Amino acid sequence: MLDENLYSDHLHYVTHSVHDKNYDPNKPRIRDLLWKHLDWLTEMDNTGKARSVVLDNVHKTLLCNTSYLGYDVFECPNCGEENFLFRHCHSRFCTSCGVKKQKELAAKAEVMCLDVKHRHIVFTIPEQYRFLFRKDRDALNLLFVASRNSICKLFNENIYRKEKRKRKKTGQIRNKKDNRYLYRNFKYQNKFGMIASLHTFGRALNWNPHIHCLVAELIYDPKTDNYKEVNYFNYVNLRKTWQYEINRLLLEHFGNKFRKIMNESYNDYNNGFYVYAKQKEIYNNTNSSYSKNTSGCVNYMMRYSSRPPMAESRILSYNKQDDSIVWFYDDHTTEERIEVRESGLELLKKMIIHIPDNNFRMVRYYGFYSNKNQELLEKLHEKLGAVRRISKTKNERKRLLAAKLNKLKFRTMCMDTYNRDVLLCDCGNYMTYIDSYNPLDGISNDRQYRKMCINEMREMWLRRKSPPIRYRTSS
Repeated sequence: MLDENLYSDHLHYVTHSVHDKNYDPNKPRIRDLLWKHLDWLTEMDNTGKARSVVLDNVHKTLLCNTSYLGYDVFECPNCGEENFLFRHCHSRFCTSCGVKKQKELAAKAEVMCLDVKHRHIVFTIPEQYRFLFRKDRDALNLLFVASRNSICKLFNENIYRKEKRKRKKTGQIRNKKDNRYLYRNFKYQNKFGMIASLHTFGRALNWNPHIHCLVAELIYDPKTDNYKEVNYFNYVNLRKTWQYEINRLLLEHFGNKFRKIMNESYNDYNNGFYVYAKQKEIYNNTNSSYSKNTSGCVNYMMRYSSRPPMAESRILSYNKQDDSIVWFYDDHTTEERIEVRESGLELLKKMIIHIPDNNFRMVRYYGFYSNKNQELLEKLHEKLGAVRRISKTKNERKRLLAAKLNKLKFRTMCMDTYNRDVLLCDCGNYMTYIDSYNPLDGISNDRQYRKMCINEMREMWLRRKSPPIRYRTSS
């Protein structure tokens, strides 16, 4: 049911219209591509050439904001005017639902972050490695593990040197009990904080999986029960560690068939794989709060963790008749805008490969940012709060998070985005809740239900497009 409370601060700007004046029906949308090539997507799913999650997300996107997913009914007590607010799909391929999910993830991460500097680090892989993750998507989990291990080793060089001397004869530099995670079972390892997000694409929508990380420039030493700030990152060490970790994990995952690619990578990349870890912003040491410096990075990291790889604003034109589309992207190296002219089917093929599998977590938390170490995170917030003389207790963070999430409620977002209240009638009175309709309640096979709804929508669309029947009149 819709939350009827309003959390907006712009009450004096409210308009009485329930129609979006900025809506442009001729604007090209991703939905147009999906309807145009729905038969091709269905055929690919039936023949097993596409993952089942692709068609599921496409169906959800097409049914988003329609009566097929349910609705809430509101009525004006003065004039009797009714307003139907339709449910949304919450799909990872829906531009509307993805924006809200991205803002929710960013709000949770921003409130969680310590009041210290954070470093934005990007772990990339060579082009010859990319097909491995396209072929086996389970290997994408290894990117998270390798990035976590690289940061862990960076902050625990003393343990690394000690273990290397201890196992010099065997050639091993890690404890067998560590499994995939480095130094996991060491009692006195330095604790770090890291938020990682997976991006599987470049600006040109090519398949390019890489990891974006937000790392706190602070470590906690369990021996002294205190923290210290760290602002020096050894780039050479980080790049070589990342190369070694990703090669080690992929060799365990794929076996000896990967060994040839691994050996070639050490010859071609003597300095390790490319890792971006430079600090762009200049921080003011006299400032007591660094939280504003992390918000922009958090929003960028979460941007494509729950939404399509391309925004609809990048589509310049789309001709439905000949299926020709024009879209653009900004090149990383030249910073020039490049326009791409191709068929809508080719663009759709580029987009659907980036739909993640079901239950795959695109954002993960490590160190004292993980759920397992919330007590340590609370302790660090208290220590930093005492030094910086700011209040960031657990209750204060909960209050701040609730305020941020309330701003993302449907009614409030409509208020802040479109400058209108969905529950305000044209007569000036507020509508009240009457009833709800939830067609998915009690349905076990929701995929079959969505398929029936899509077929019904297509039949209605075909009837509207067909020419009217003319009857002969008797003379």
